[in-house]
Amino acid sequence: MSTQRLASSVLLATFLAAWDSTVVGTIGPSIAQHLGGLDWYPWMLTGFMIAATVITPLVGHLSSEYSPESLYRWSIAIFLLGSIGSASALSMGWFIATRILQGAGAGGILTLGLILMGQHYQGLERIRMQGRLSAMWGLAGLLGPTLGGMMAQWVSWRGLFVINVLIGAVAFAALGPLFSTVRPPIKGTVDWAGALWLAGGLTAGVSSLTAFQQDPRTSLGWILLGMAVGLSLGWWRAEQHSAHPLIPLNWLKDPRITVPSLLAMTASGTLYAAVLIVPLWLHIVWQFSPLSVGLAILPVPVGWAAGSLVTASIMARMNLSSTVHMGMVGIIAGMSLNEVVGGHGQWPWIVLGGILLGIGVGVVIMATLNSVQSQIPRDELGAATGLYNLGRNLGNTLGPGVIGGLVLLLWKHSSGTHGIQIAFSLTKAVHQVFWGVLILWTILLIVAVINQNPHPIDLKHR
Repeated sequence: MSTQRLASSVLLATFLAAWDSTVVGTIGPSIAQHLGGLDWYPWMLTGFMIAATVITPLVGHLSSEYSPESLYRWSIAIFLLGSIGSASALSMGWFIATRILQGAGAGGILTLGLILMGQHYQGLERIRMQGRLSAMWGLAGLLGPTLGGMMAQWVSWRGLFVINVLIGAVAFAALGPLFSTVRPPIKGTVDWAGALWLAGGLTAGVSSLTAFQQDPRTSLGWILLGMAVGLSLGWWRAEQHSAHPLIPLNWLKDPRITVPSLLAMTASGTLYAAVLIVPLWLHIVWQFSPLSVGLAILPVPVGWAAGSLVTASIMARMNLSSTVHMGMVGIIAGMSLNEVVGGHGQWPWIVLGGILLGIGVGVVIMATLNSVQSQIPRDELGAATGLYNLGRNLGNTLGPGVIGGLVLLLWKHSSGTHGIQIAFSLTKAVHQVFWGVLILWTILLIVAVINQNPHPIDLKHR
């Protein structure tokens, strides 16, 4: 199979998986109204994100034991099966179950796509291809909510999942006939015990955030959080005694993997939190219309796509550390514009801030990904990419949960009963939390500059 056909399939499937993580936020109310079970509404997206997050390190580990191309084919098939189930759902429980199945397929698609591009391309060409993959996220964020709303209003929300099946089938067919070279597994090297412990811990931890968001006083949230801690300790013990651990514990001490993964997690969390909080703030405080809110937030995914695509050109002229620093400066500049100038509801500055934030996140994510893949031995590339993508996926989930939760908590704590008091308290909460995030990024930039690698990595030949 040619690399061109593989790349076409990966790009198409990546767009589809990313699209499905954004579109339900728009059509969710229509689905909940039609199927009933409004109390389960938050789990339509959370179930998808949990499955995508949990599957990430497992497929990364399995790609070192099985053919990643075959795993990728299975991921598309699972995603298609989940899409068919969602399109035909007759109850909220049915829909959420199939969304979880979709999430598992999407997690495999997104992680294995990065692994396959890392294996089939080298140097700057690999950076360009992965930049296109990351740009698919920005394009999905741009088109998903808009097309989702149009489809739900004018046709049917089920039609979106039918589209999933059609596009997914094209991506599957683009792979051509079954692969003739399938690497057999190495018996006894798959850490199933570690995978189960980690899956349980991640599921309980992310679920606790959703439970707290629904009701901060609920005992369910604390129960799930306690389970997450206990299961995580079980995973740690299992990894200590495993001959072939899912995530080698020494990697958690390796700055070549942990530092880029933490930066990607923070960047993703910042972006997703901004996309959640800024529209709420603009609508309640400054009375922006839904169209104006959409236009104001639109530059963020546009900037993300642009930043992902230009990263290769930047790396061709600068070393890896400087590229990461440039992306971090973009994030700080974007947030500063929103806080200092756009904080008064001035639409042009909010748009410019969103563009800079998106560009900065796109550059940081692409640079950190290539930092990991360029410094890890080829036979460990899959597992290392899985661990990196786990951090990024956790950022997608924890960012809105933690940052958004802090804003809502501060808002509720200081909110009055009158419109002006409500608007003032929300503005105050947004500024307090976002200033904290801005200070965090400034500290991270200073630390990164002080501790930059004195021996630049030659990405052109790795």
